[in-house]
This record gives sequence, structure tokens and C-alpha cells, in this order.
Amino acid sequence: MKRKVLNLFSLIALLVISMKVWSIEIKTEEVGKVVYDQYVTLGGAVVPHKEITVNAQQAGQIDYIAGIEGDEFNSGAILVSIDDDALKARRSAAMAQWEQASYAYKNAISQYNRELWSPRTEKSMPGMALPGLMDQMFTKPFSNNMGYGDTYIDKRADVFDAQAKVQKASAQMRLIKSQIDEVDVHLSDTKSRAPFAGVIVKKLVEVGDTVQPGQDLLMFAKNNHLSIEINVPVSLVSGIKKGAVFRARFSRKREIKVRVAQIFPVADPKQHTVIVKFDLPVGSGAAPGMYAEVSVLNYLSSGQTFVAVPKSSVIKRGSLPSIFVVNEKDKSVEMKIVRLGKEVSAEKVIVLSGIDNGEIIIVNPPASIVSGWILDKGKLTPPENSDNTE
Repeated sequence: MKRKVLNLFSLIALLVISMKVWSIEIKTEEVGKVVYDQYVTLGGAVVPHKEITVNAQQAGQIDYIAGIEGDEFNSGAILVSIDDDALKARRSAAMAQWEQASYAYKNAISQYNRELWSPRTEKSMPGMALPGLMDQMFTKPFSNNMGYGDTYIDKRADVFDAQAKVQKASAQMRLIKSQIDEVDVHLSDTKSRAPFAGVIVKKLVEVGDTVQPGQDLLMFAKNNHLSIEINVPVSLVSGIKKGAVFRARFSRKREIKVRVAQIFPVADPKQHTVIVKFDLPVGSGAAPGMYAEVSVLNYLSSGQTFVAVPKSSVIKRGSLPSIFVVNEKDKSVEMKIVRLGKEVSAEKVIVLSGIDNGEIIIVNPPASIVSGWILDKGKLTPPENSDNTE
């Protein structure tokens, strides 16, 4: 009785396993070869495409900081402000001087116009009408003829004097205006603005700190455009061209494609490396400071080839890795023990022995798969009258 019950449970378990296997869409792939050292993996760091250090342009006390590390701001936003009360007082004084100079300029213009239309040289002597008439008709002409004066020259001199006063008043206005502009520049320098849309990377001061011109205030970076910066050995730089696409990986995540954005023209004389920047795609999930790896072409590759398979095709039963191979003639599945080499990428690994180039392997073998099963139209089925188990 117990034996019958056990057989019944075994049959049910086999049916359940079979149903799970049959419900999985099995994928296969033809084994290919890759060059063993075609690529070299180099480590680097994720950096912002553009990063600046905001410096103080004026001496004074910090009275405003826009935010903390990680806060984002649009271009033109005020990041840091320095107390500007003293500069505002200087500007008020300069504006008062400007008003005085403006009044002086208007008065000089008025005097100049009066001299043009009503010269002082043509005015009569004070008194009754008869003395004034005598002065105009006899005294001034007689004096001009005798060489004691020249009414025309006096008139020209008076006009020139009035014109000089206008120019002097205008120059005084320009001088005070330049002083106001200078104060405005200093006032503008008390406000440090974001030169582009980005994020605060690091704060170097706090509200209340007293700073001097040139002192670092904070670090600001463009956060929507990131790059991977790597020091590439000089021997490998010749295999990297601007615009070329390579594979990269960071924080153990899946591989992504990166494009060569910049190759520095000068090598480091001590390390014999060249800085190369790779642009990350938008939405990559990276952050500045992350460790990253890029697989670059090995210009000095020996050209030796090995079989490479997807990592998902390798299973471990015990301590030995194995791969299931499909016989193209009868569609039967056979498990082969393999010896693995190094990883080619995040998705593939080299097989040193166990399978040959051109064989068909199962990419996503289910956990319950065994040798002898049949792969038909993407579905695994047990062979008829077979009790083959491994």
C-alpha cells in the first residue's frame, strides 16, 4: 500500500515538473568564437560632463546659500549671496552726486542758450533809455575803433565759456555714472549665479562665514549629462577613436553602450596614460563618483580565439559547470561538462573545453532539465518510455 502511494506521488511530481518545463519557451543559440584578448576592461569613475567651482568675487559675510548637496537649480539661479549693505550705501551716495551733477548740467545748458540768444556784450548800460541808447550808438563803436575793446571777440569768449561749462558738467555726470556702474558691478559680484542647469555637488562654506575674493564657495555640476573618465594606457589609445561605441558597466548593473566623447591630446608623463571620456546615455542610472568599467579595443591583441557562450546557458550541479547541447538530428538534449575561462562581457563567458564552435546550446535551461529530453518547436518534452535521470 505504501509503495503504491509513493509511486503515485512520484508520478504526480513528475507531471508537475513536466508541466513547468513544457510551459517554458526554450531559447537556443549557435556557439561562436571570440578573440580572447580582443577587449581590455579598464576602470574609471563617473564624472559630470561639466563641473565648476564657484568662487567669491567680493569680500564679506555669507548671508544666503540656495541649498545643500543634491539640490538642483536652473541656469541663472542665485546659489550664494554675500552681504551687500556697504555697497548699497556707496551706491546711494553716488546717486546723490549724480543728481547734483544733473542739476549743474541743466543749468550750464540754460546759460549757454542764453548766451547764444541774448549775449551779455549786447546789453545796454543800466539807467534811463537815453544813456543806454548813447552807449549802443557811440560808446561801444568808439571804443572798438580806438582799440579799447572788441564786442565781437567778447561775445565769442562768453559763448565759449558757457560751452565749456556745459562740457565740464557733462564730464562730471559721466564720471559719477562710471562710479555707479562700478558699484553695480561689485553688487553683482556679491551674487553667485548658476551658469547652467545643474546640481550642487559640495558646499564649502556656510551662512555667516566671512570670505575673501577668490575663496571657493561650492562645487556645481551639470547633472543631466554624465561621462566616464578613464586613464587609458598609451599602448591602447590608438585603438580608440572619437565617436566610437564601447560597452560599459557600473555598480554591477547590466552593460550599456557608451560613446567616446573626448580624447585628451597630452599623455601623463609619469603614468603614461591618456584621459578618455565616454558619454553615458540619458537615464543610465549613474551618479557622479560611481566606479565604472569600460571594455576598450586591445590594439595589441594576439588574435587567439575561444568559444564563448551566454552566462545564462551555464548551470552548476555540484561543483562542475555544465551546458545542455541540442543534437540537430534527433533534437535530443545532452548535458556536457565544460571548463570556463574569463568573462568576455557582462553577458558572455569563454569556454576553454567541453563544447565546440557551431554547436547548438540551450540559452535558458530550466532547473529540472536532464539529458535525453527532446526539444521540439521551442518546447521540452520527455522521451517516450524513458526513465533517464541525472
